[in-house]
Amino acid sequence: MSSAVTAIDYPVCLRLQGKRVLLIGAGSIAEGRALQLLEAGVRLRVIAPAATDTLRHLATEGRLELVERAYVPGDVAGHAVVFVATDDRRVSLAVAEETRALGIWLNAADEPDLCDFTLPSVGRRGPITVAVSTAGLAPALARTLRRQLVEQVSRHHVRLARLSGWLRERLPRTPGRSRVLRLLVEDEFGGRLARGQRRDAWARLRTEIETLGETR
Repeated sequence: MSSAVTAIDYPVCLRLQGKRVLLIGAGSIAEGRALQLLEAGVRLRVIAPAATDTLRHLATEGRLELVERAYVPGDVAGHAVVFVATDDRRVSLAVAEETRALGIWLNAADEPDLCDFTLPSVGRRGPITVAVSTAGLAPALARTLRRQLVEQVSRHHVRLARLSGWLRERLPRTPGRSRVLRLLVEDEFGGRLARGQRRDAWARLRTEIETLGETR
């Protein structure tokens, strides 16, 4: 076993809505990347000598731009983020050299040494996202742990997340605002609601909100 120290990733959630993103490669892994990126609302360009039927269909629908040819230097320019999903390391190395020269972030599938960032295994329930990363070392383990964690996210948690978002938009920005939002996950509201004590839970929340209004 290698004694080399593995770098620790700094976890973030990127907001790529409307950003130009390049994906090089069009096999099954690239197809999965493309579907995730489209879900995030990116403006996606895919470059590969051959594409899957799904990617061709998405291109026909106008959901992505598909260029069926090999990567050539200059392709990455103008993109916010670049993804490579090809089994040809020479291509990944060439793309990495270009992205680093231009200061563009790169993710290369199965090439952690070339990555500026790695992709966690992601599961979603409503607005709740569960992500597990092993710094690119054990993707299969990350998927297993992600499935186990997502199973713990119930409809109750999804409702609390949506309620929190609704309140954040409406509550005045006073010192007591964070106290009301914390109440959602504490036993006095969240716990009561989970146990079916809806009337008591909502009464407690109303009291806190009324108190917040009085202290403005």
